[in-house]
Amino acid sequence: MNDDALDLLALIERPPPLGGMGFRNRAGRTQSIWRDADPGTGIVGRRIVHARTMQLAGPAQLRRLGVRPGRGYHKCGSDDQWDWVRAFRLTAHAGGQWQTVLDIREMPTPSGSYAPPLWYDLGGLSASAAIIEVLQCGLDDQWTPWNLADDAFELIGARPPVPTQRERRLANRGVTLQLLPSGVHAEERPGEVRYRTAGYEVGFALGRAGFSYLALDDEAAGSTMRDLLHRAPGIDLQGIMLHPVGGSSLVGPALRCDVEGHVRVEGNRVRYEVSVPGAAQRFTLDWRMYADRIELVAEREGERSIEAWESAAWQIAFDPRTAATATLGRPRKEGRTGLLELPVLLHAPGHGSIRVIGHGATATWRSDADRPNSWLTGELKLGETPTDRGTTILEPGSHRCAVTWLMAGHGIEADQSAPAPVARAMRRAAITGLSYRADTGTLSNNSISIHCPMSMDTWSALATSYGEVMPGLDAVELLRDSLERWLDGGPGYGSGTMRDRSQLRPAEDEYLISGVGTMLGLGEYLDHSRNSVWLRRYSGRIKQKLEQLAARDLDGDGLIESPHRRGVSGDHDWSTNWYDVVSFGWKDAYVNALLFRALTLLGEVLPELGAPELAVGIAAWCAKLRDAFGPTFLNPDTGWIAGWRSADGRLHDYAFLAVNGAVANSGVLSADASRQIIGALWEEYRRVGEPDARLGLPNNLWPIPDEDLTEPMQGFPHGFYLNGALSHSQARHFVEALSRVGMMPEAERLLGALCETLADGTAFGGSQTGGDWRYWDGAQCGYEGLLTEQFGVMALAIERHRLRG
Repeated sequence: MNDDALDLLALIERPPPLGGMGFRNRAGRTQSIWRDADPGTGIVGRRIVHARTMQLAGPAQLRRLGVRPGRGYHKCGSDDQWDWVRAFRLTAHAGGQWQTVLDIREMPTPSGSYAPPLWYDLGGLSASAAIIEVLQCGLDDQWTPWNLADDAFELIGARPPVPTQRERRLANRGVTLQLLPSGVHAEERPGEVRYRTAGYEVGFALGRAGFSYLALDDEAAGSTMRDLLHRAPGIDLQGIMLHPVGGSSLVGPALRCDVEGHVRVEGNRVRYEVSVPGAAQRFTLDWRMYADRIELVAEREGERSIEAWESAAWQIAFDPRTAATATLGRPRKEGRTGLLELPVLLHAPGHGSIRVIGHGATATWRSDADRPNSWLTGELKLGETPTDRGTTILEPGSHRCAVTWLMAGHGIEADQSAPAPVARAMRRAAITGLSYRADTGTLSNNSISIHCPMSMDTWSALATSYGEVMPGLDAVELLRDSLERWLDGGPGYGSGTMRDRSQLRPAEDEYLISGVGTMLGLGEYLDHSRNSVWLRRYSGRIKQKLEQLAARDLDGDGLIESPHRRGVSGDHDWSTNWYDVVSFGWKDAYVNALLFRALTLLGEVLPELGAPELAVGIAAWCAKLRDAFGPTFLNPDTGWIAGWRSADGRLHDYAFLAVNGAVANSGVLSADASRQIIGALWEEYRRVGEPDARLGLPNNLWPIPDEDLTEPMQGFPHGFYLNGALSHSQARHFVEALSRVGMMPEAERLLGALCETLADGTAFGGSQTGGDWRYWDGAQCGYEGLLTEQFGVMALAIERHRLRG
């Protein structure tokens, strides 16, 4: 290798001079792209592939490309799965146009995770940009993971030109703050002007076009002390962004603001006029603040077409550590993922929501989540066309759009029977569990976390009860997107393909819940939507999933089992259900109760929607499952259902609330038996001290010994995380069961307590803040900060107390 040769994908610029805290721009970046599936795969919709991009400031000689194994999709905390590239395409931007340099469709399987790279000669091609798409991978085939694209490639070439560094400030043409609309207050602060109303507070930077502050109060009480925006030394993610393909970034997060222009503030009006000479683009952003909304007129004029890696007429970047702000909207499955039609709803849990409404056809929105860097971005785009490379074309000419940022409440109104905490939670928190990620095309743990198909039954409970998120967008559309991704083979936590030494197998053979929760979600979607056209479209994939599920009944008794997670004490297996670090295994009561509920519903709805062939055998399966359930799981010593029966025949019972709640709600046992079980558990709940339900409900009332926990859980006391910590997650099962068996006062008492802290925002927090689980004394012991399952109980509140008509 020559002295000047280096891995162009590993290049990192110097940061700003801020003691090492500044953001460092990278030449090699990974992104996700919507693609059609290869013929013959059976995939019905579109898939997501990932690509490693080379974004240089100018041409460099490309000498060779190395391809090696890398990390796969993270499917379980028990094991980081390695993956490999089976097919890829390298395109390069050379001589002002894109050309395919390599298109490799059959790569050999590597001998192991540390196999040496395979090298491809590139002949010294001079290029300023490259895109290496992973088109097929070893584990999940058509759905190629971010981790693999990020790890798999070395692109060796000559040292490229140094990117241009230029930060310029806008001229301030004056600030006058008289004659404000009613309810709007304003003040000039160092470097910004700030507007405050009862429901929001927004700041505008005076030296650069972008927000400087944003806070919401959905109860219009003037509580706007917490900034929702991402802020860090040496990085600015707000406002105009532009990085043309083949050159330096012109307006970017750090060391990039190569603009000319000015800002003028007159009363409630902030007007930016900004030109980007290096791209022949001019932006005018005219903002006006009112008591209940912000109005923007945005214009972009381009002298020529520009292809860009990054672009926005106005970008807003949220800090998920303050609030895991979600973007709800209708996705456009083309180009780089995350593109949405307007309107969109920006929901900051515990703070409020903004509906962004575009008046005109030229504007779109793009949402993205970056967990490693801890930011969530939304991009307003004007006159842009996405490419199938994952770039975007800023079309020439003039593009204008009026955009309303509406601060009105977006919750659900309760009827007069609702206790005050329940009514407040319905207004403020009912929507929070719909944590959609447009960049992955599915509902998720939260807006910056992994997606877990095993949560589908929580999403279906919420989506089918919620109704319209905003005019023209029903929550079940987000549920349908999530089902489509799963049916078409998109991986998730506990779902997809996993490796067992040299063998590959479905992750759902281990996480049984992933194949069951999704089927229950499917049944509830079909029952609610009555979408027979969609059912016909996906009937082949549904048939395949039902057959795979039936094959998990390993001994023919109607119950499904995992041969890999056997639940034997001391083996420290990971779980077959949602409680992943508890060693549920072999025959799992929680999973099989939900399975019975799913099969019962599908057995009814599939024939009603014109697909009786998919329901063949379901009734007989339900009968076998019901006959086996009680003898397998009922503990005669306690009078309630144990958590699991392990492969050695032992019953494992730690007084599980959610397990027994799911059993009572499923109908797998008689009404009398369910009543006795829930009544006995309620008495045990009271006997152990009835922990404060405002903090949540415990998974298990009795301590689980280390022998029935995974290795990461060893040594912690009862009340830590999934060994009996208090959480709203999965609390809906026990609350619903109390109601179902006639214990309404008890159900309402728990519902009110749970809703109190969902309403005031103390039951959850920002991303990775740990407030989603608590010891019984209230100390935090969680991790994510906010989980979608915490809000499942809101489906019960909506069903019981929604204002009708």
